[in-house]
Amino acid sequence: MTALVHEFWWLLFPLAWCAHGLYRAWLGYRARRDAADLLKTYARIGREPPPELLAKLSGC
Repeated sequence: MTALVHEFWWLLFPLAWCAHGLYRAWLGYRARRDAADLLKTYARIGREPPPELLAKLSGC
């Protein structure tokens, strides 16, 4: 088992890179979901949402 770890230690770097990418994608999803929920709240109460919120949802 230790020989396997010594031979393939370098695989930690690509695995960490993939984990970091997945974490950033999850954070982006949560930010878009929260912005969409806020937009729904503005629509429910009948107010115009701020332009910053619309820009965040459009990806600008």
